[in-house]
Amino acid sequence: MSATEFNPIKDIQRLIDGAVNAAGEDLDLSMAPPFVRGMDLTGLLFTRVAMGEFDMVWTVDPHLTHYDGMVQGGVVNVIADTGQSFAYATTSTGPETFSTAEFTTRFFRPIKTGNVINVRSRVINRSRRLGVVETHSTESESGKLCATVTGAWMVVDRDFRDAGNS
Repeated sequence: MSATEFNPIKDIQRLIDGAVNAAGEDLDLSMAPPFVRGMDLTGLLFTRVAMGEFDMVWTVDPHLTHYDGMVQGGVVNVIADTGQSFAYATTSTGPETFSTAEFTTRFFRPIKTGNVINVRSRVINRSRRLGVVETHSTESESGKLCATVTGAWMVVDRDFRDAGNS
């Protein structure tokens, strides 16, 4: 495969492979999108990618919670948005840009400081310009569902050439 051939799964797998140090610890956020670095999502590990799928494991740090140790709901959406963007990217057949068009979130139980959450995003439908991705967040020890997020994604025209200059 040439270096210029389009392969989103291989590119994302390189991000996953480079995200841990030699001891298998600590996500290297230097390769993650800017918002992930800015939010300090250090407990988020990218673990698996396949066609239409992206998995993460999230160990909840206290800085992402309310005073009572429960995760703020918007953080759950940011985590889901991250997984969904990678899952959706794997269905691309060529370079394209896309954006979240809609989110529907359902919370089933609180997520607390120290919980380890398995986050699985799956593309359930993809057309030429629109797709739907579901994310399930489950508590790893109990296997209980904490939240589901259904996102609609749309292909958009963006020009990133001046993104750093605005």
